[in-house]
Amino acid sequence: MLLLALLALLAATGVFLVFKHPTVVAFCSRLARLWTSENSIFDVKSLAQGVHNISSTPITFTKEEIIRTFAAESWQLQAYNDYASVLLDTERVFPCIYAAKGFKSNEQVFVFLDSDDIGDPRHARTVASALMQYLPRARALGPNTSLVVLTKHTNDTRTVEEYNVLFWKLLDGLARLDEVAWPANVPKDIDTERWCFSFNGESVFAAVQTPAHQQRLSRYADSLTVAFQPKWVFDILFSTDAKRESAKTKVRRLLSKYDVIPVSPLLSNYGDDGTREAQQYFLMDENIPAPCPLQRLAADV
Repeated sequence: MLLLALLALLAATGVFLVFKHPTVVAFCSRLARLWTSENSIFDVKSLAQGVHNISSTPITFTKEEIIRTFAAESWQLQAYNDYASVLLDTERVFPCIYAAKGFKSNEQVFVFLDSDDIGDPRHARTVASALMQYLPRARALGPNTSLVVLTKHTNDTRTVEEYNVLFWKLLDGLARLDEVAWPANVPKDIDTERWCFSFNGESVFAAVQTPAHQQRLSRYADSLTVAFQPKWVFDILFSTDAKRESAKTKVRRLLSKYDVIPVSPLLSNYGDDGTREAQQYFLMDENIPAPCPLQRLAADV
């Protein structure tokens, strides 16, 4: 009870509000109301439920929430500003114009990881929680939506090859945490034409940018960045053959100007003979396929 009283006092004085996340703010306000009520008696069951809600709610942010929440000198705001500056650059246009559209129209949400070691199981848990929150509401956000994972900048940059291994560790960790069965229409073997990453029963495309890329600048970022996009986004974008060809032509033309090396021959249509979607998630800094260290995700589960 003493601990609860202290929590309520902190809530009443606004100390907890430094976190500013809406879920935390709501819970702390609730604590304050309970403490200052006439009976001054805590509903312990209610409070326990509030604590559970905070722990089970991932810290995902819209653009506006990021600006409201993080101080100017914070690494989170720096990572966000670095990301935004690339998409908003009008002189050097980012090739994925649909990502830029999604950002400008507030269709993207963000989650932050405090290191670039995305193979760490704790980061897999954070991203899994974020995907669980994001995917059910993605359609309401818009046709160019995505969940963007931003990591803390580090001066100890890894190699492109090392980031590739960490990325697959993340996907493997996500698959182990997924509570929904793998879709029946998606093969479990990665080295197949119809394989794609799936989570919570939904097919998802991933794209990775690293600070180690020096030639494929469209896959460069000051801090490691991973974007997850529901694949129904492409169903809308490529709803006709004409729209598909138009979109591909625009992106490839911009890629040829943006990158130092030629457009990757691995960029292809899902399911085409001889193609592998897995090879498009992480593009190397030269025109060779990135090695996949796994045959299946969560193979031993």
